Amino acid sequence: MPGVDVDVAVVGAGPAGSATAAFLAGRGFDVALVDRATFPRDKACSEYLSPEAGRLLEALGVLERVQADAARLRGMTVVGPGGSAFTGRFAGARPHRGFRDFGLALPRRELDSALVDAATARGACLFERLRVEGIGGPGRTRSVLLRERSGRTRTLTARLVVGADGVQSRLAARLGLSRRGSLRRVAFVTHATGVAGMGDLGEMYAEPGVYAGLAPVGRGLTNVAVVMDARAPIAGRTPSERLAAGIARVPAVAERLREATYVGPVLGAGPFAHRTVRATADRVALVGDAADFYDPFTGEGIYAALRGAELLASEAGALLEHDDLSADALGAYDTARRRAFGGKWLVERAIAYAVGHPRLLERVARRLARRSGMADLLVGVTGDFVPPRAVLRPSYLMRLVL
Repeated sequence: MPGVDVDVAVVGAGPAGSATAAFLAGRGFDVALVDRATFPRDKACSEYLSPEAGRLLEALGVLERVQADAARLRGMTVVGPGGSAFTGRFAGARPHRGFRDFGLALPRRELDSALVDAATARGACLFERLRVEGIGGPGRTRSVLLRERSGRTRTLTARLVVGADGVQSRLAARLGLSRRGSLRRVAFVTHATGVAGMGDLGEMYAEPGVYAGLAPVGRGLTNVAVVMDARAPIAGRTPSERLAAGIARVPAVAERLREATYVGPVLGAGPFAHRTVRATADRVALVGDAADFYDPFTGEGIYAALRGAELLASEAGALLEHDDLSADALGAYDTARRRAFGGKWLVERAIAYAVGHPRLLERVARRLARRSGMADLLVGVTGDFVPPRAVLRPSYLMRLVL
């Protein structure tokens, strides 16, 4: 088609963008993958991949590489504000079985590099150090205005533009697809060595207005993350000071870190206050955190990014063949997302509500501490292999809170 640089321009080379580029390039489309960073790079994230994410990593051809040095997580422990704790294990969520009986955790610089390499190996062209300034169209194409670090601008023209530029998506904002949500949380994340008592479980600790997570990510490193309500003042000016202030508010985690050594940068992310009215417009689709954001407490963002990429590639691939990329036609992707994630969205909102109400969370933790089968099911839902209806049915909910 005259005037078209590529079939698909993917903005953002994190897991959602790189996976989308890999899937579509693998189907023979000309794909440009654009990011403002240079890879490899660090990224603020819980760095957890659920058991079902392994299936998608295998489909992308990177599972062997990713799991070589990753930690294997067998489940999750959640500690309520009063000290009540429950543990759910993926292998215990019978009769349901995941792709594996464990999740994976590894630094984002390693995961993202593997996925970028998968995309370029399938034919996608990577363009780094380019920031999105605007988007033109729609017409028979979309044009994306990009700015180099030198200040020079360039334009990329595509039949389809994919916004995979994260929770603060500039594309979603410019197209009027994003709205500010009610939650305003910020996260501070780093790595540490020498964290006491780490095993093969991810751990979450909740206190009023703050929660913290610990998870092994391989090679003796532990991911240390603190998430705080940004509507209240946060002590400290630098990310390191704010991380320390958050950890001090979670005594159990502060004790675990007393002899630990922080390594690498402290990264901040947020505020997390984002939702979309839909994930499509004429010749545009959003994927990953740009399309919907999962609360860090549930740690499901990477799976959702990879699964969303798979869904988008499936729906958009057929539409690209016929150059039928109107918002109405791309609505099939919105429908597929609702079908795939609708139940999880309900569970995620319920968990976020409980985290925001300490007495409720403490009650739930006490119940699940005594009922390991129920805990296994809940953790299996967050592991993406137990259907959400298993924990949304009235009998489960009544046993949980009464």
